[in-house]
Amino acid sequence: MINCPNLSCQTPNSEDTNTCSVCGTPIPHHYLWVVGAAQLGQPGDYLYSRYEIKGERIVLDTQPGLIPESPPEFPSFVLPYLALSGYALNVPRPYALLQDGEGGAVLLLEDAAIAAKTAADIPQLLPALNDCWEGASPLRQLNWLWQIAQLWQPFATERVVSSLLELPLQRVEGATVRLLELRSDSTDTVELSHLGQVWQPLAERAHAGLQDFLQTLCQRLEAGEFTQAEQLIACLDSAVLALGQGQTTEYEIAVQTDQGPVRQRNEDACYPASGTHQTYTIVPQSRALQPLLMIVCDGIGGHQGGDVASQLAIAAIGEHLNAKLTQPHLSAREISAAIETAICAANDQIAQQNDSEARQARDRMGTTLVMALILGPQIYIAHVGDSRAYAISQRSCRQITLDDDVAAREVRLGYGFYREVVDHPGAGALVQALGMNASQSLYPNLQRLIIDDESLLLLCSDGLSDNDRVEQFWRNELLPVLQQRQSAAAGTATLIQLANTYNGHDNVTVGLIRGRAVDAAKQPLPAELASPTPVATRPAATIIAPTAAPPAKARAKSSLLPLLIGIIGLIGIAGGLIAFFFSDLFRERQQLVPPVVNTVPELSTPTAAPPASLRPGTYARIQSLQSSSELPLPLYQTPQLVDSDNPALSGTIVGRLPAGSLVQVIRRQEATDEFRWIQLRVCTSTNQAGNDQADPLDPSEPARPPASAAAASQPTGNEGWVLESQLATLVEAVDRPTAAELSGCDR
Repeated sequence: MINCPNLSCQTPNSEDTNTCSVCGTPIPHHYLWVVGAAQLGQPGDYLYSRYEIKGERIVLDTQPGLIPESPPEFPSFVLPYLALSGYALNVPRPYALLQDGEGGAVLLLEDAAIAAKTAADIPQLLPALNDCWEGASPLRQLNWLWQIAQLWQPFATERVVSSLLELPLQRVEGATVRLLELRSDSTDTVELSHLGQVWQPLAERAHAGLQDFLQTLCQRLEAGEFTQAEQLIACLDSAVLALGQGQTTEYEIAVQTDQGPVRQRNEDACYPASGTHQTYTIVPQSRALQPLLMIVCDGIGGHQGGDVASQLAIAAIGEHLNAKLTQPHLSAREISAAIETAICAANDQIAQQNDSEARQARDRMGTTLVMALILGPQIYIAHVGDSRAYAISQRSCRQITLDDDVAAREVRLGYGFYREVVDHPGAGALVQALGMNASQSLYPNLQRLIIDDESLLLLCSDGLSDNDRVEQFWRNELLPVLQQRQSAAAGTATLIQLANTYNGHDNVTVGLIRGRAVDAAKQPLPAELASPTPVATRPAATIIAPTAAPPAKARAKSSLLPLLIGIIGLIGIAGGLIAFFFSDLFRERQQLVPPVVNTVPELSTPTAAPPASLRPGTYARIQSLQSSSELPLPLYQTPQLVDSDNPALSGTIVGRLPAGSLVQVIRRQEATDEFRWIQLRVCTSTNQAGNDQADPLDPSEPARPPASAAAASQPTGNEGWVLESQLATLVEAVDRPTAAELSGCDR
């Protein structure tokens, strides 16, 4: 039985019920994977009087209306789940953390690799990748490996990359790889070459046309020819592109926007035009391949111009993509960069109009964005704000974008589980949207999907997604579209109607993209393609983009956009307190102030790519200083607020880096709009001073070393922050550090 989540009702309902028998409230079914419990008990028993045991390590929350349990502090094994919350398609999300009474912790994971209930009423695990391998198409086999390669670097940063080496943890739901749980890395270094060893048995059982390519790839991985995950990704990108060109793919797209029952005007906007319903067939080796573009924007600004901002964004993105994608032979990385550039151009155009009209604070207009760019069997998804994308399969409906709001930020930074922080005041306040600031402080979120069978994507504004309406209605309204029992146009119309009926507080925009691989590609891939330095190619392409610009001035609107100003306190070890003020955007319906939180380094993907030697996870060596009298480079305890007029830094120095030091890049953060900080871990430090000189890793001011001083290696494991502008000219990349040099990084 599941208690009604309506706290004023709480009527017990049978497990096969979707709505409460008394009040009609939707009944959520949270099937959870248990991590950390040695013995659960028998099916039908209860864990902590709340979670019904359904099978081996699978439980059901019978009280979904109550906030799940979580302690004030999390054990270290939980933190990687939070930091990797942006990888929603592949990584399960912490739901609750229970204490077992003996000092241990039991973690419950939602969105784990658990299939929907079977006819026997027992939820089952999704099948293992290893078990489904031989029955998969060639493109799907490549797709699975490509997803694992995409996860390697972020998993390595969080020290859970061992999860990608254990095949039993890798489950599949159609084209998607789903991790059952994460495994922390041991003290031994996990190398990319280990992936070649794990993949070798798969290569031997791969589709005949892939065997030469995959076996060569595994051999080169094991030999250490691939030194960085991005090389492996680029290699698999080339293979996917080559194989995808031989696949016939059908697409059906439909999009519709509606003012809603209470709004005086529609601040949402979409591309193509509302009411569009089209079908496309992309045939193998098509030289006239035209990318398909869908955009959903939700304007912010009330009477100050939210509708203008959303139209500006669509026009600018279309214009920039049309100019870029006409170039032939673009790689996946170049296409991603083109999308980021287009989004930043749209952001700057809106911001410039705000500036030209002297709009300040809450008077500034802006917009959220979610978009899909279709190129053959690949779909690029980008978003800013809280407009969402969902992926619908035969078994599930999953949100694949992570809202740019306070709740998601607090989860990513390790402050709490989503089910807890989402109920905090101001949790839905936006932390970024297009047009509010210069693009230097904008971080578009990008991901890519590969269509190798049947797939359905939903893009929508929060007029539909609020109150979990997508999760409530997907089985009845979206599955028929996926199964071609209903057209995409009928699906969008129905979702608009449901949004207006069950939400009704906002404008609503809905776009559907149904993709289907009609004729799978089977041509063999040459072994020569398994190279660490591939060159990806694709046919030239064009986009039909909107040409008319929106009105230059905003029209009168009905209400003002509130501006949320939060204060983040940064507590330093030296006892200094520096206040950072920032503006968190939020929706007209969410006039709440987010809680004050401590500043910690924030993981985010910058608009401008970092130098190759300063990407997270890479190693670099400090080169010779410009003069023998120059002090070693300082490491700061935390990123500092930098005054562009007086760039002198006064924060707590935890160490110094003399020439010859080997460092690992941990993460990057911007303390302000202009100054970017890099967090480093010191693997080996070379002391250039003589024995009578101060230790360069001593935070105190060191003596200036003589030019002829002997060097001494000091593995340290220290971590600290430096300005990228100071570091970039003093480092050289180190592709393969020695084991001795890496010893300090494990401390």
